[in-house]
Amino acid sequence: MDFTIEIDGETGWGRITVRGEFGVKDLPGLFAAAWSDPRYATVERAIWNFLNTRAAMRLDDIMRLTEWIAANKRGRGAKTIAIVAAEDAVFGTSRMFEALQSEFGWTVRVFRDEIAAIDWLRRQP
Repeated sequence: MDFTIEIDGETGWGRITVRGEFGVKDLPGLFAAAWSDPRYATVERAIWNFLNTRAAMRLDDIMRLTEWIAANKRGRGAKTIAIVAAEDAVFGTSRMFEALQSEFGWTVRVFRDEIAAIDWLRRQP
């Protein structure tokens, strides 16, 4: 797995693009890298692009990841996140992740199409 972190100069949104195969063990490092990037640490909205990835995760993996994020995010990074995922396993586990996030003070929504994700981000307060 590799990734890039970018900030859109026009919108101020973050964009994390992930490529390759990954597992739940890879995600804390990805999140920590994004949250420690001074450019990303202050964004309010972000697109996390998983369109070119493959993953194998289970519900218990997602629950452990959610607990880790709740303990480590501490107000860093985007509070409104659109995840874009096409591959069925990545989309499905991302939807499980979405369902667990509402109690943590940020909003996550999962899409198969990046245009729909961008439209949703634009409509957020």
